[in-house]
Amino acid sequence: MTALAVGVVAALTSPARGAEDTTFFESKIRPVLVQHCYECHASDANIIRGGLLLDSRDGIRAGGDTGPAVVPGDTDHSLILQALRHESVEMPPDGKLSDAVIADFEHWIQQGAPDPREEGTAAPPRGIDPVAAASHWAFQPIGDPGIPEVQDSDWPQNPIDHFILSRLESAGMRPAPPADKATLLRRATFDLTGLPPTTEELDDFLADDSSAGFARVVDRLLDSPHYGERWGRHWLDLVRYADTNGADENHQMPNAWHYRDWVIDSFNRDRPFDQFMIQQLAGDLLPTPADEVAAGDLLAATGMLVIGPKMLAEQDKDRMIIDIVDEQIDTVTRTMLGLTISCARCHDHKFDPVSIEEYYALAGIFYSTRSMEHRDFVSRWHERPRPSAEIERLRQEYQPTIDEATSALAEARARAAADDAPEDAAAAVTAAEKHLEEVKDGQPKFTMVMAADEAEPTDLPVHIRGNHLTLAETPVPRGLPAILTRTAPAPAMPADQSGRLELAQWIASEDNPLTARVMVNRVWMWHFGQAIVRSPSNFGLSAEAPTHPELLDWLARRWLDEGWSMKQLHRLIMLSATYQMASDPKPAMAVDYAEADPENLLWWRRDRRRLEAEPIRDAVLAVGDALDLSLGGKAPDTDAARRAVYLPVNRANLYEMFSTFDYVETANHIEQRPATVVPHQALFMLNSPLVHEQAGRIATARLNGDADPESRVADLFRLLYARQPAPEETARALEFVEQAGTTLADVADPDARNAAAWTALVRAMLAANEFIFID
Repeated sequence: MTALAVGVVAALTSPARGAEDTTFFESKIRPVLVQHCYECHASDANIIRGGLLLDSRDGIRAGGDTGPAVVPGDTDHSLILQALRHESVEMPPDGKLSDAVIADFEHWIQQGAPDPREEGTAAPPRGIDPVAAASHWAFQPIGDPGIPEVQDSDWPQNPIDHFILSRLESAGMRPAPPADKATLLRRATFDLTGLPPTTEELDDFLADDSSAGFARVVDRLLDSPHYGERWGRHWLDLVRYADTNGADENHQMPNAWHYRDWVIDSFNRDRPFDQFMIQQLAGDLLPTPADEVAAGDLLAATGMLVIGPKMLAEQDKDRMIIDIVDEQIDTVTRTMLGLTISCARCHDHKFDPVSIEEYYALAGIFYSTRSMEHRDFVSRWHERPRPSAEIERLRQEYQPTIDEATSALAEARARAAADDAPEDAAAAVTAAEKHLEEVKDGQPKFTMVMAADEAEPTDLPVHIRGNHLTLAETPVPRGLPAILTRTAPAPAMPADQSGRLELAQWIASEDNPLTARVMVNRVWMWHFGQAIVRSPSNFGLSAEAPTHPELLDWLARRWLDEGWSMKQLHRLIMLSATYQMASDPKPAMAVDYAEADPENLLWWRRDRRRLEAEPIRDAVLAVGDALDLSLGGKAPDTDAARRAVYLPVNRANLYEMFSTFDYVETANHIEQRPATVVPHQALFMLNSPLVHEQAGRIATARLNGDADPESRVADLFRLLYARQPAPEETARALEFVEQAGTTLADVADPDARNAAAWTALVRAMLAANEFIFID
C-alpha cells in the first residue's frame, strides 16, 4: 500500500469515526458476507475455497491463495471488489450482486475497511473434514430412485421428463413448448453426426406425420458411420488426442491415428463402455483374440496412455518418466472418475480425501507400465506391431535376402582385414553396409501402433513435495484411494504385473460410485450444452452439486442395467420431451422464467448453443457438396476436404480455424469446449478462403438451374438453415443481391456479376449466427 493510502487509512480509522463505521459495517457489509460468502469462506465451512476466510477482520485482510481480499483504503488492490464486479473470478457464483451493494463495499474500503470483528482466524483449518468426505454425494453408491409423480401427466414422453417436470412444477414453472420439426431435425443431426441435415432428409422428416417419425430419425443417425466421428471427437477431447508430441520436441507421431480410428470404430460398434475403458487402460493384458484385427485393436486401444505430451529431450530421465506418470493419472482420473487426483502429487489433496500416499500408490501402477521405447538423449514413445500372419510369412520369405546381404558384408570386412587387402577394400565395406541397410529397409513391415506394455512392477515411495530426488524411506504398495473403495472394494495388486488390468476393471465396475455418473453427466452435457453436474471433470468435495441428483442416478443406473450401451443412452435422452423442447419459448415465459432461473438450471427450455470448430468446418464443406466423407486414415494436411476429425492436430501449430473457434488446448484433458463469441470468428467466416470457395460453389449450383430468384432464396434457407424463409427474409435477401450487383457494376460480364452477387449472399448467410448455432 502506498504512503498516501496509509495516511488515508490512518485518517479514516480514528476513534471519532468508530461508532459510525461500525454501524455501516453491521448494516451494509456483514449481512452480505453472511448471506453470500460464509458458506464457502468461513471457518466452520466444510470446504474453505481458495484458502480464503471472510468471517474475521484478520482473515479478510490476509486473503487467500490469490492475495488479500481487502486492502484498507485501496480499492484497486482489494480483490474482493474485482470478484464482486465479476472482473476476475465471479463471486457470488450464482449471480452478480446489485450495483448498490458493490458501491457499499467500495465506500467501505475507501473509508479504511473498518471491521469490528475480532473472532476467527486468518488461516483456514488444515485437512479434509472426514464426515463431509464420507457423506459426499458422489462417493455414495449409485441409487435407484423412483420416478417422480407429476401433475401434468400428458407432457412426459419417458421417465427423464418426470424428473425435469417435477422440479419445474415445484417451482411453479412449465416447460417450453416443443421445437418445430425442422429445428428438431437440425438439432439431432448435428448432435449425433456433426453434420447438417440434407434437404432430402428434411423433406422426408417433414412428410412423416407418424408418432414414431423422430425415433426413426434417431435410429438412422445412430446407424450412420458419421456418428462415431462426432462422438469419438468428444472422447478425444477428454484424452488429449494429437498427432504431434508438443512440449520441447514437437515430433510427429505418425501412428497416433490408429488410436483415433479405434475410438471412432468403438462408438460406431456401440462397444459396451465398460469394455471401451478397460481396453484403453489394459487391452494388451486381456486374452488375445484369435482374430488378428481384434488382437491388434486391443494394442491400439492402449495408445490412450501414450499419446500425451512428453519432454522428450529432458535429460533427467527419471523426472521425465514420473512427469509422464502424473500426466497419465491426471488424464485417466479426470476423464473416467471425475477427480483431480494429480493434485495430490506434492501434498495431500487440498479439497478431496486423497492423500499423497494414495497418489503414489496409484502412480506405482502407471510407473510399472511402459509407454517409452527408450531413454536416449531425445527419447521416443513406445510402439508395438499389430499381429499379422501374412506379414510374418512375407518377412520369413524375405529373410534369405537379408542373410545374403549380411554374408556379403562379412566377406567384405574379412577381405579388408586381410594383410593383402586390395585398395578398394574399405570402399567395398561401405558399399556392403549400405546395401545391407537398403535390403533390411525393404523387408515387409508390420503396422506399428502407439501402445503401452508392461514394465517392471514397482512400488513407489512418496516423492516429498513432488521431487523425485527427495524420496520417503518406504515404498507405498500399489493401490487405490480408500474413499473410493468403500463401495467398490479395491482389487489385490499382482506382484508380477503392473496392476493396470485390475485398475481398469475396478474403474469399469458397476459398484464404482463415480464412473457411470461421470459419463452420463458428460453425455447429457454434449446433448444439452450444460451438464447436470456443471463441473464435469470434478465430482469431488469442491464440485458443484448436481441440479437434478435423482435424475443423474436414475440415468446412471439405467445405463448400467442396459449394458453400458451409449446408443441406448442417446435414444433415451433424445426421445424425451426435455430434449425436444424449443429454445425460444413464448415471450411472457421467457421474461418471467429468465428472471427466476437465468441459468436454466431447471431445464425449462433448451439452451441455444454454438457449434464447435469441427462441425462448423464440416458443415461449410457439406453444404458446398465438397466434403470427402471417406472413413478412417489420416488427412495429409489441414487443407484436405476430409472431416475435421481426420485432420492433423499439431500441438505446436494448431490449425487456425480450430483455435479461432475455441479448440485451443491440445496438451491436456478438455472437460468442456468453451464457446466464446468474438469478432474474429465473424471475420473468419466472412474472409476465409474455405468459406469463399464453398459460397461460390453453392451459388453456382443454384444459378445453373432455371429457378426464379425467390425459389433460389428458399433453396438456400433450406440448405443452410433447414427451414423456409419468411416473406420479409426473402425480400431482404433479394434486395441484398440487387445492391451487391450495383456495387459490382465494374464487373463487365453480367453473368459473372450476378454470380458474384449471389455468392456474396451465400457468404453472408454462412457467416450468420443461424448457421453456426443450434436451437
